[in-house]
Amino acid sequence: MFATPYPNHQSTVLRRIRGSLVPLLLLCILSYGCASTPSASTATPTNTNATPTPTKQAAGVVLYQSDWSRGLKDWHASAGWKIKGNTLQTDLGENRSLQIPYTPTTSNYSVEYRVQIVSVPKDGGYFMLNADPATGRDGYQAHILNLLTPTQHGYATHPLSEIVIEPFEHEMDDASPQVLDYVPGNQWHTYRVDIRGERALFYIDGHGVSRASSAKTNSLSQGPIRLVCGKAILNIGPIRVLSL
Repeated sequence: MFATPYPNHQSTVLRRIRGSLVPLLLLCILSYGCASTPSASTATPTNTNATPTPTKQAAGVVLYQSDWSRGLKDWHASAGWKIKGNTLQTDLGENRSLQIPYTPTTSNYSVEYRVQIVSVPKDGGYFMLNADPATGRDGYQAHILNLLTPTQHGYATHPLSEIVIEPFEHEMDDASPQVLDYVPGNQWHTYRVDIRGERALFYIDGHGVSRASSAKTNSLSQGPIRLVCGKAILNIGPIRVLSL
């Protein structure tokens, strides 16, 4: 006959069996839980550094407009200017200048300004819109020159209108004449300078009167842009900068 194990030995064996089953059960439970958990989908990262496609500025948008009611503190104005209601008026001094407090950010832009000649006591009055040369960009000057007194003059004596590249030796040759006789009288007129790359075009009351192109640079100066006048009393109306 087999000997019956002692009671204390039997309980020790049972405790060992239970101790070995507990880790096995825990392992099975954990394995089942991992197997039944759905796998997370991999999200596609969003490109936060995408560069937006630039949009072209619509033509004719007003980028800047003068407001004489606010004074001239931002205009770097020389002596000789005064505000009269909604207009600006200059005296008879020479080289009266007014710098537009705005610089276009595009190579294609337009400057429009309204001018009325009030008085020319002596021959030789003038006004012009200028942009000085800048690094890699030629400048330009749109002139109204040789304003005359109301008295009688010779048949061939007239004020002149033209636009030129600055410096002049950088100007591209043009077969057609770009200096025209022009008699503004005492009416209000709208003058406009269009800058398109290396080309400058001058308009009076919507009619093209002169053009010039740079032979040296692909685009023209964006400023500072100044209105310069002398030897005539002028009324200056709104000055606007527009997109092209």
